[in-house]
Amino acid sequence: MKKVFSIASFIIFLVGLVFYFLALLGKDTFLLPAVIMAVVGFVAGLFGEKTIHRKIGLYGNGLILVVGLLLPFVVATFFWNKP
Repeated sequence: MKKVFSIASFIIFLVGLVFYFLALLGKDTFLLPAVIMAVVGFVAGLFGEKTIHRKIGLYGNGLILVVGLLLPFVVATFFWNKP
């Protein structure tokens, strides 16, 4: 069962990456599904078997979360606080 979580995390990362790439191209409706898939893939990777798929899934989904959620939050909070 753990191997299924590892492979699922990797596949979810690939699909989330495609969604995030589409969001970067201007289709804003794909940003929320990309972030939700990254969260699901990250959690699935935490419970997965220690293989290369798990590592790629964890690092990739974590990167999508940092770039999609954390970085815009920090920039909007600390740098764009004046209109």
